[in-house]
Amino acid sequence: MILKEALTVKIEKERKSLIESAFKEGVTSSNTVEISQFIDEMLNELGKIK
Repeated sequence: MILKEALTVKIEKERKSLIESAFKEGVTSSNTVEISQFIDEMLNELGKIK
């Protein structure tokens, strides 16, 4: 349960970074794409926990 909560907090933090990156660098910048892929990986992990 603690892992699930920690992962959820981390995902929300990364989402904020994703939005900032998208506004500053564009949605197709390598940084934005990298953050998005990292979020996808964390969401997949979260799905395995549920």
